[in-house]
Amino acid sequence: MYYPLNSCLILLLIFSLIYNLPCASSKQGFGWCETTQFQCGSITAGFPFWGGNRPEPCGHSSLELRCNSKKITSLNISNYEYNVIHINKTSNTLRLVRADFVGSFCSATFNTTTFPPEISELPIYNSLTIFHHCNPRFHYVSSYTCPGGVVVSAYQNPIYQRSCQENFTVSVPRTYSPGEKQLNLTLLESVLREGVEVTVNTDEITCEECSSSPIDHYDRCSQPFRCGDQTSLLYPFWVRGRQDCGHPEFKLNCSAGFAELTISSVRFRILEVNYESHIIRLARSDYIDNLCPQDPLNVQFTESVVRLAGIEMLTIFYGCKTLSVLIDHSSNYNVRKLDCVGDQKGITNYFVTRNNSSPFRGNNEGDKLSSLRKSCKSVNIPVPLSAFNTLRPDNLKKTLEQGFELKLNQDCSMCLESKGACGYNQTSRGFVCYCNGGTYENNCSSEKRSPVTFGKEIRIVSGSVAGVVLFLVLLTLFLRFLRKRKIRLRQQKLKALIPLEHYTYAQVKRITKSFAEVVGRGGFGIVYKGTLSDGRVVAVKVLKDTKGNGEDFINEVATMSRTSHLNIVSLLGFCSEGSKRAIIYEFLGNGSLDKFISGKSSVNMDWTALYKIALGVARGLEYLHHGCKTRIVHFDIKPQNVLLDDNFFPKVSDFGLAKLCEKKESVLSLLDTRGTVGYIAPEMISRVYGNVSHKSDVYSYGMLVLDMIGARNKENANLASSSNTSSMYFPEWVYRDLELANSGRHIENRINSEDDDLAKKMTLVGLWCIQPSPVDRPAMNRVVEMMEGSLEALEVPPRPVLQQIPTSNLQESSILSEDVSVYTEG
Repeated sequence: MYYPLNSCLILLLIFSLIYNLPCASSKQGFGWCETTQFQCGSITAGFPFWGGNRPEPCGHSSLELRCNSKKITSLNISNYEYNVIHINKTSNTLRLVRADFVGSFCSATFNTTTFPPEISELPIYNSLTIFHHCNPRFHYVSSYTCPGGVVVSAYQNPIYQRSCQENFTVSVPRTYSPGEKQLNLTLLESVLREGVEVTVNTDEITCEECSSSPIDHYDRCSQPFRCGDQTSLLYPFWVRGRQDCGHPEFKLNCSAGFAELTISSVRFRILEVNYESHIIRLARSDYIDNLCPQDPLNVQFTESVVRLAGIEMLTIFYGCKTLSVLIDHSSNYNVRKLDCVGDQKGITNYFVTRNNSSPFRGNNEGDKLSSLRKSCKSVNIPVPLSAFNTLRPDNLKKTLEQGFELKLNQDCSMCLESKGACGYNQTSRGFVCYCNGGTYENNCSSEKRSPVTFGKEIRIVSGSVAGVVLFLVLLTLFLRFLRKRKIRLRQQKLKALIPLEHYTYAQVKRITKSFAEVVGRGGFGIVYKGTLSDGRVVAVKVLKDTKGNGEDFINEVATMSRTSHLNIVSLLGFCSEGSKRAIIYEFLGNGSLDKFISGKSSVNMDWTALYKIALGVARGLEYLHHGCKTRIVHFDIKPQNVLLDDNFFPKVSDFGLAKLCEKKESVLSLLDTRGTVGYIAPEMISRVYGNVSHKSDVYSYGMLVLDMIGARNKENANLASSSNTSSMYFPEWVYRDLELANSGRHIENRINSEDDDLAKKMTLVGLWCIQPSPVDRPAMNRVVEMMEGSLEALEVPPRPVLQQIPTSNLQESSILSEDVSVYTEG
């Protein structure tokens, strides 16, 4: 059908104007949002919250309220569950308490949680640091020993804090005092159970789902997305920004490295999705590597979306006192015992399957199971039919971990076969098929179009008049729309790849007070000091290279988002807005290590402090190489990229050159040289020394350790060569000192007898790490063992023999970091 050009232009103008309306206008368009409220127990909530019968377009995507079986309202914040105690609609405040703080403090998760920008803690609270895994020798000082021997303390004394391995912060009223001589754990538990008052900053809440055309829905929903280890995901699954592409009950959580969804308060891990066969395979997360979860729940699947395929229901009974009514040879059921850790005496658990070898004996058996369900807690779990009859105690765990299959309903299958994109209509609250050119109710071969089709909107505005001036205005608006749409799609893909808090450039400016305080400069950007809305001090690195697709930026953010370790800098968020890119991470008050070992600081570190820093860096690299699901090779280990907190606790930073690789890969393929001159492994410059691998980080670490012990003292450089153009001379002097048993000549002139072992151990480990051939270097897990072990167990390594490789040999195409501090205290 042909429509007048003027009508199309006017439609485009109207659409462009609607697209830029504020959230309030969009909100008015959703009529049901005004009448539908979230209700759970005594809690009633409207905008900006959603959940329950209140659909997501009625609120902000991160403010989903949930109601459990006990009528307790909860809110998920930064992957932690908070119980909502009270909501004050007048002041936009609510009282929250972390769910793991409701019970015993010792059973809580010892992690710091932060609020997103749309939620701010009221200024009546202080941040209290809790220390745990403390040295037992300090038991008498304000501490408490939890079951299992974990010593916790809230004693705010820097000297005592150094005896504790880990810490986290909690919010407490300003009137609360932790005490100096005794930790009153009962009082602390009482304070934490009262929760905190927070306010909802509606100014920070932007429109998540303003009006968009069916063509936008088709473009977005026909493009698969990635979540954790699952790629090419479509309906019924969705993540933030794809609300109209999936069923409301199938929202995914991608933060743990795999795709997970919650149905009826039970989490399921996605194992496989096949849209050709329309089969989805799930496994219950609480039963992965665990046959006895706490308080397991039954699940009712939404059959309008998916249906169970080829399964039988396995019944597990927990906390039973007896099962003698079913244990007989004539029973229609196989009853097998299931052992759980911590079972009380006289309490047993069982799982029940059908006994096909015995004839069914009628309702009497059903009556026995019915009476059993009244005396025990039971849970039904889908199991593949092919495995159900062969379940035994030795294969039950593996069978449940392999999951069960669901089949997509016929509507979505027909839509996919007709080249459409499956979605969900927020207005009609039902399935919809998006097509290229309009929206259909069932599939793209249907002749019946829905009331919201693009064609109908065109007919509404047909006959309107537009002139040449209007055409030029519309053309400008159209180009602007295309540019914004391109940026929005790119940001959606980036958010799907990196499950972290996303900040706008305007928010970055507010955080840094318009980039007022510079704390460091590096090869990839400038670091500014900033403050989040909750008062936390952060470091904000703004990339200076805005050319291309920002591969270094995406590389660093994607790499750091996969890490969580005490010796790795914590990434808090990122900004990607056109050519403006920034990374927000924790602020460490003492800056980088280089200023302490280069004489730029008035602080003189003793050997114990240097040893602890070297050991912490080794543990961080061990985690990157061996602790992550995918190995991370840093490629730029140097003093400038080791940051120190107020207690001189080290953390590895700056992942701009990092590379991901599978653990089974022993060789990395690189088209460029990565690193900083003086710390680059020989094989990075010339392949005659061997292949590039994670052992390249080991070499850089060895150079860092030798640098720390003073082996690269520039005053002694003339002993090795008068043309000190390469950092590869100094190991020769260190080795000569070891041979002459004169550790004080070039390493350090003031080593006392107590520190001599630490200095020699660091020297030996450093020399082992800088062996020219990668195969001769120890892996980082072995390095940690060497650093933690005894000096007597260490052998003197072979003398490193390296030819001088002038820096002029490094190609201009190589990626070399600037040898300046990436992060120093301002």
